[in-house]
Amino acid sequence: MTSDKTSRAPSLPRVPTGIAGLDEVIGGGLLKSGVYMVQGSPGAGKTILANQIGFNLAAAGERVVYITMLAESHARLMQHMGSFSFFDESLVPENVYYVSAFNALRDAGLPGVVNLLRGEMRTHKARLLVLDGLVIAAQAAASEESLKLFISDIQAHSTLTGCTTLLLASDDADRPVSPEQTMVDGIVLLRECALGPRRERRIDVVKFRGSNTLRGTHSFRIGPNGITVYPRLESARRDSPHTAIKGRGLSTGIDGLDRMFDIGGLAEASVTAVSGYSGSGKTSLALHFLSRSSVQEPGLYFGFYESPEFLLQISQMLGHDLQPLVDAGVVHFVWQPFGENLLDELAARLLEAIRQTGARRVVVDSLGGFAAATAYQTRDGSFLASLSNELRRSGATSLITVEETDAEHSSFPINTPTMSALCDNIIRLAVQVEHSVQHRMWIGKARNSRCDQRVRELVLTSTGLEVKDTAASVGATHAEGGTDA
Repeated sequence: MTSDKTSRAPSLPRVPTGIAGLDEVIGGGLLKSGVYMVQGSPGAGKTILANQIGFNLAAAGERVVYITMLAESHARLMQHMGSFSFFDESLVPENVYYVSAFNALRDAGLPGVVNLLRGEMRTHKARLLVLDGLVIAAQAAASEESLKLFISDIQAHSTLTGCTTLLLASDDADRPVSPEQTMVDGIVLLRECALGPRRERRIDVVKFRGSNTLRGTHSFRIGPNGITVYPRLESARRDSPHTAIKGRGLSTGIDGLDRMFDIGGLAEASVTAVSGYSGSGKTSLALHFLSRSSVQEPGLYFGFYESPEFLLQISQMLGHDLQPLVDAGVVHFVWQPFGENLLDELAARLLEAIRQTGARRVVVDSLGGFAAATAYQTRDGSFLASLSNELRRSGATSLITVEETDAEHSSFPINTPTMSALCDNIIRLAVQVEHSVQHRMWIGKARNSRCDQRVRELVLTSTGLEVKDTAASVGATHAEGGTDA
């Protein structure tokens, strides 16, 4: 009797696209000899996607044939592609060969195009063939049966030659199912979605035989390097198990606050929200947390609002100058201006920065930078839960600032279930105005440690922030365990 492992069918050979994020979405690359349709309206990014895959393969020594159905000048096409870093003119025509099927279609119809494809596949020993203009072929077909026969012939020749084929269709990604869609091995849809005044590009793999794909839509961006796909965080594959939160406490950088936790600080690999109204001291507390960074515990500040230069000035005013730690490569700042950011791009940038720097102390300032992204409103709880799990998985101890919306009453900008999904601990900050302005702080939630939940005064001294007793805290009891917000 054979085991499941030995009886499992061998995996089919893959053709990597080399496009960041796309191979993860489609399960490792295109399948050798597969025929795939890439469909989207004009301007969706089909031609860029196909050329980027082609030049990535050509750079690895493979051969690519790119066939257009129009009489468009290939010099003009290459001129457009020349603005992207993946384009290498030296690979043309030896490794990337452009040819027009316009005359073959005009003179002999679809059978003439099939003969051209077959000849080019064999002559150039192509690993990838691109047919740009499937809609034109469909318009030239005398019937649905003749179009199906055209696709069937392409599949047969792809199998015989071992060549993977991309069929580019300039058509609405949401049009009804067509005959050619039922026959191909995979369908990739490209869309440009209007979200109020913004527009966001999305990719959706709705069919992919022989592969476990990441379902649903994923954002992508077209930039100087071509297309970059950002797999939706909630669906992305995980390479390692969840990292359990450890019992060791990491200092917050404020001794009085550390003493309020039985383990002497924030539990290692936990996520803590520091919430409060504007001016309550969230950023100051975050900079104190980073001031305890070291070679063994590198720090990362991932911010949206203040520039790194301004934050370094603040750290000097607080008496905890971070500049020497930055110069020593111990503390790192990653700043992205507040604007039209993609939600999954932000998450990918944060997690990649943690990986590259080896950060063990991470500050995200603030949650509002993610909440301003276009897709956040429909994904808030699930996205934040996934982001928090990835932060814990990294092994870093993370501190996320959360801007409250009411100066006089505690008011989270997200609901309680979402807040619970986000963090293990909550440190609350408030400003009280009587005869003078006083800053208050207390621990609103702690999952991983018994804690002192008395309200304390937060005072800025010449050596930084200090936690002091207030009249209201005298005689209060020590909490027996963590509480939820």
